[in-house]
Amino acid sequence: MTNDDIKNELTRCIGCKVSPCAKGCPLGVSPHDFIALALKGDYKASASIIREKNPLAETCGLVCPDTFCQKSCIRGRIDSPIKIPCLQAKITSHVFPEPLFTPIHNGKKIAIIGGGPAGLGACWELIKHGYHVTIFEKENKLGGATRFIPDYRLPKSVLDKEIAYITNSPLVTIKLNQEITNYNDLAKDFDNIILALGEQVPNLLRTQGEEHATLYKDVLSNPQNHICDKVCIVGGGEVALDCALSLKKLGAKTVEMFVRRKKTDMRIMKRDFEELEAHNIIIRELTSITNISKNADNTFCLTAINNTINNEGKATPLSNTEHTLDSYNKVVTALGSTCPNHIKESTPLICGDMTGTTGTVVEALASGVKIAQKIISNEA
Repeated sequence: MTNDDIKNELTRCIGCKVSPCAKGCPLGVSPHDFIALALKGDYKASASIIREKNPLAETCGLVCPDTFCQKSCIRGRIDSPIKIPCLQAKITSHVFPEPLFTPIHNGKKIAIIGGGPAGLGACWELIKHGYHVTIFEKENKLGGATRFIPDYRLPKSVLDKEIAYITNSPLVTIKLNQEITNYNDLAKDFDNIILALGEQVPNLLRTQGEEHATLYKDVLSNPQNHICDKVCIVGGGEVALDCALSLKKLGAKTVEMFVRRKKTDMRIMKRDFEELEAHNIIIRELTSITNISKNADNTFCLTAINNTINNEGKATPLSNTEHTLDSYNKVVTALGSTCPNHIKESTPLICGDMTGTTGTVVEALASGVKIAQKIISNEA
């Protein structure tokens, strides 16, 4: 958005008193209030109101879907909803976050296993109440699954800046490259342990020849290492979208997305469809892959079958529709991930994607804040 776009979008807010946009935000950020301040030209105060409830304010503004505050916007009943996430990103990008004030240590120590949005949200809430927090992260950087979001959507400089805003505190200790598997070993050193592990286990295609496929995490970690002429992406959500667009933008000639349900069932936004179309990415809807075989020239041949949606709303295969599609250089499975039940059940203090109830950065962040508030209220 240009500066003129921002001004035009800000003026579209009708200032409704019921503020459904605030109710639509998982963190309770009030677009009604921050837009009013931005309209007066006070971007600093506007950004401050946002960050009061969302420490990853610019990050969320850049990657939030249109299903929260924007969907709740009353302006949508008149013409179209205000592009609230875009405004949030622009407003907070103009104002560098000031150091977070933290009170004196209250004597309590909390361990957080996992440094993604949920763990960071829990950390942020706890240190504001004087808890000392130690974050254990198995990777060499904090951020969790946000590190898989392509730079064209979320520049890592933005993410790093906002993570530093949360963690640059005397009440925070960060331990990177430390994978904790026995949580009980930490119990003697901490008053509480929060698990914010995300979804560690990628969902499988569960078909013959799956060993020939590449996992989405490998592609999104180093997309430049996976550029080729013809790519098959299996999946219809945001992870599949990111894989498809990343490879296409980097030079892949043909990118096809295989979606077992209808195109309209894909878990992406209208603007995402527009971008897929702009990049000539093919969507093979109502199609499932049943076999992946490797050719002598190291390309892959796919056996696929067409689906229909039955009376129960489930995708089921159509008989006599099996067909082959050949000469793919890479097959990528982008079906999301899960967290094993035995890990979920290991402690009542879990948050983020591992709960199975979140799927976005802002939801994971809110989940972390909520679990921290549970600890705080139990000790009040």
